[in-house]
Amino acid sequence: MIEAFEKQTVRRAEAQVVAAHPHGTLMKKAAGEVSDTVIELLLARGVKVAESPILGLVGGGDNGGDCLYALAYLAKLGYPCLALILSDKPHLEALAAAEKAQVTIERVDLAGNARQVARLASRRARAAKVWIDGLVGTGINGKLREPLSQVVAELTRISASHPRQFLRIAIDIPSGVFADDGRLPGVCLGADVTVTMGALKSASLLPPAAYEFGQVRLVDLGLQLSEPRLARLQARDVGEFWALPRAQDHKYTRGVVQVVAGSSSFPLTGVMCVEGAGRTGAGMVRYVGPEEAAFAILSRFPEAVVGAGKHQCLLVGPGIDSKDSSRVREAVNQAVQAATSGIPLVLDAGAIDFYPEIVAQVPGGHLSHRAVLTPHAGEAARLLSALGAGGGRGGVTRAEVEASPAAWAQFLADKTQATVLLKGAVTLIASANETMFSQAGAPPWAGTAGSGDVLAGIVASVLAQHQARAEQSGHHMSASQVSFAVASAAWVHAMAARNAAGLSLSEEPEAKGLTALGTPIVASDIARAIPQAIAWALARI
Repeated sequence: MIEAFEKQTVRRAEAQVVAAHPHGTLMKKAAGEVSDTVIELLLARGVKVAESPILGLVGGGDNGGDCLYALAYLAKLGYPCLALILSDKPHLEALAAAEKAQVTIERVDLAGNARQVARLASRRARAAKVWIDGLVGTGINGKLREPLSQVVAELTRISASHPRQFLRIAIDIPSGVFADDGRLPGVCLGADVTVTMGALKSASLLPPAAYEFGQVRLVDLGLQLSEPRLARLQARDVGEFWALPRAQDHKYTRGVVQVVAGSSSFPLTGVMCVEGAGRTGAGMVRYVGPEEAAFAILSRFPEAVVGAGKHQCLLVGPGIDSKDSSRVREAVNQAVQAATSGIPLVLDAGAIDFYPEIVAQVPGGHLSHRAVLTPHAGEAARLLSALGAGGGRGGVTRAEVEASPAAWAQFLADKTQATVLLKGAVTLIASANETMFSQAGAPPWAGTAGSGDVLAGIVASVLAQHQARAEQSGHHMSASQVSFAVASAAWVHAMAARNAAGLSLSEEPEAKGLTALGTPIVASDIARAIPQAIAWALARI
């Protein structure tokens, strides 16, 4: 499991370790990891040493010191290095080491015009192959100030225009990232690779900031940290959690999923839900819906059973036409029954808009952690607005959710008492008083029609299988078990998408511009690749 922490928590733990080591030891270790990363990536590109000019963007504090020491190590190996000093207070010992190693030092007059400083940085950046970002670290408490904000804006423009020309290495965090919740209210210098010190920072797992980190490499400093409030499951975690079928199991004890999806207007929507649930290992998948939709589902997935019956998880929502009042009424009634009986309930797509009607009929007026909401940003914005969020300004917009998804996902979980899976390139799983999970790894091709329906089916199947075990033991699934199950489902979906796109089932995030994205896929490709993803997780145990 990957764990991430708030920056102040890491800084306090780092201070204790620094105090216990000789002066400068940890800074030099961090710099060594940065220089090793640069060398490794340049060698992978086949670039000769003499043809690899390296630019260090040097700020004050420890990040600037790390950058200067890294440049010193690289210069000793023959790499042409330039340190652009963008601080009035550079780390003096590290600066001396860089000068001794014959790093070219260029001090910038920060009192001058900010635009001129940005132009100077632009010229130096264009002449380099590698940018090492040592401008600011976790000590920043707000947006970048001038002239750094203009420098970062200009370099961002250059890298966007030439995405494969420059290799961007960030030290600890990309400059401009300062919020623990992943927000990016100002400019940020994105990285291809971030070499982070001591522990992962929360922002590295939370969008939109997470998209700026690129590949994250952790330098272990031996920090002593408490239990995290943010984590990411990996293959071993998923494999160990999986409800493996036993010799005495049969279709009714392995978990039955009931799917209320599709309609006359959208008859094929339920297909992806049913197939996703079935290929994830449910003992049976029932489908409840219009006759023409049922025919479409059986034509594609004949293993499904048409008609309602006993089940361990109910999936409601995809493809239900809001204009079909009888269909909506059926969906709401089944959701209320599931929520009242305490079995897991997954509200996806259209059913999320029915939330007010559902909870109005549930004792207590809210759902439980065994209910899972699976909105994308737009659906989340509509539900938040319906719940009164942003009431003074007309509700919450999709853009607001996308700007701060972690905060809004947690708000929804706290408000509804349900488990919330907020879909995106980084999918967040939030629950009241539980660890938040951040799952990623799917290629961009996974953002395709029907992909969310497959995910909903996977979520329902994992929950049904664990609910079946809970019923057999006379227990209820705890909030932490539900969160873990939903995060496991998100992991399976991401890895199935990787497999379908022809990528390896690796959990290492790609460095932007350094690796292939795979091939285009459709949702049915993801569904068919689910068994291979599960097998890979089980093989890691």
